[in-house]
Amino acid sequence: MKPMLRIAKREVALLLNSKTILVFAVILPFVSFLFFSSLLKIGVARDLPFAVIDLDNSATSRNIISQLDATPELQINQSLINQQEGESLIRQGEIYGLVTIPKGFEADLKNGKQVTILNQYNNNVLLPGGLEFKAFSKVIGTISGQIFVEKQLAKGVSFQQAIINYQPVNLENHVLSNPYTNYSYYLNSGFLAYFLQIIIILTTIYCFGNDLKYSKGKQLLRISKEKLSPILLGKILPYTLWFFFVGLIMYYSMFVWQDFPLNGSKPALLIGLILLIISNQSFGLLFVSLSNSFREALTIGSGFAAISLSFSGITFPIFSMPVIIQWISQIFPFTHFFKLFMEQSQQGFPVYYSLRAILALILLCVLPILFSWHKLTKLFLKGEFNHRI
Repeated sequence: MKPMLRIAKREVALLLNSKTILVFAVILPFVSFLFFSSLLKIGVARDLPFAVIDLDNSATSRNIISQLDATPELQINQSLINQQEGESLIRQGEIYGLVTIPKGFEADLKNGKQVTILNQYNNNVLLPGGLEFKAFSKVIGTISGQIFVEKQLAKGVSFQQAIINYQPVNLENHVLSNPYTNYSYYLNSGFLAYFLQIIIILTTIYCFGNDLKYSKGKQLLRISKEKLSPILLGKILPYTLWFFFVGLIMYYSMFVWQDFPLNGSKPALLIGLILLIISNQSFGLLFVSLSNSFREALTIGSGFAAISLSFSGITFPIFSMPVIIQWISQIFPFTHFFKLFMEQSQQGFPVYYSLRAILALILLCVLPILFSWHKLTKLFLKGEFNHRI
C-alpha cells in the first residue's frame, strides 16, 4: 500500500506542477464543454427563411401563408412575383424553400376541384431541406384535414367519425437514434463524452510514456519493490478520480445547465462513466506496452480515440454497417458508453436493456490490462522505450 501511495502522491504533484498535464487534463476538458455547449446551444433549427409567390391573393391563400409562417421551423423571408427569382435565391442559399400558390386556388377549392400548391426546396442541404418539407407537409395536411372534416360535418357526420374517415390509420412514430430530434441533446451527448475519452487516453499515455521516455521505469520499480501493480494503481488512480470529477461536471452541464432529458437510471449513467474512464486508461496502457517510443504510443492512442466516433453509431447506425465493421465497432469503449447513455438518458429504457453495454465496458477494462501486463513488466524492467523519441 505504501509504495502505491508514494507513487500516487508523485502523480498528484505532477498533475499540479506540470504545465502539459495541467493544460491537457484540467483546462482542456472544461474548454471543450463550453465550446460544444455553445456551438449546439439551440439544438433544433428554427426560423428557416423561405419565400412565397401568392398568385391567388385570396383569404384562403393568405391563411395558408400565415400558417406556414407560424410554424417554428419556417419564417417568411420575402414575397416574390416570379418563379425564376425564387429558384435563383434557393441556389444562392438565401432561402431554403419557395412556396407558390396558383391563381384561382380559392375558387377551385370551393368548386370541389383538387388544387395544387408548389413547394420547391433545396435538398442538397439535408437538415434545412428536410425541416422545410416536414413543416410544409404538416401545414398542408392540417388544412386538407380541416376542409375534409367541414364537408363531412355538412353531410351530418359526427366530428369524431369525420376524423376517423379522414385518417382511418393513425401513425405512432418512435425515433430510435435522436428521439427528441434535438441536435443539442443528441450530438452534445456524444461530442462531450468523445472529447473526454480522447483526453483520458492521451493523459494516460503521457503519464506513463513520459517516465519511460526519460528512463525512470527502474526507479518506479524500486519504489514499488519490483511489483507492477503498485505502479499502475498509483499512477492511474489519481487521474481516475480526477476524470470522474470532470465527468460529473460534464453530466451537470448536460442535465442541469442545458436541461437534457434524463428518463432512465442515474446509477447506470454513473457506472457507465467510471467504466468509460477505466477502459480508456486500460487501452492507454495497452498502447504504451505495444509501442517502441513515446511518440508512437501517442500516435496510436490519438488515432484509436479519434476514429471511435465513426464506429459509435452517432453519424451512421451500427446495424446498417457491414458485418465486419459492426464487429470492429465493439472494440471501442465509446461505442458501448454512448449506447448506454442514450438508453438511460433520452430513451428511458429499463436498466436490464443496458446490461450488455455495461458488461462490454467491464471486459474492455480488463482485457487490455491482461494483454499488456507481461509487456509492461518487461518495459519497466528495462526502464525505457526502445527508442527515445
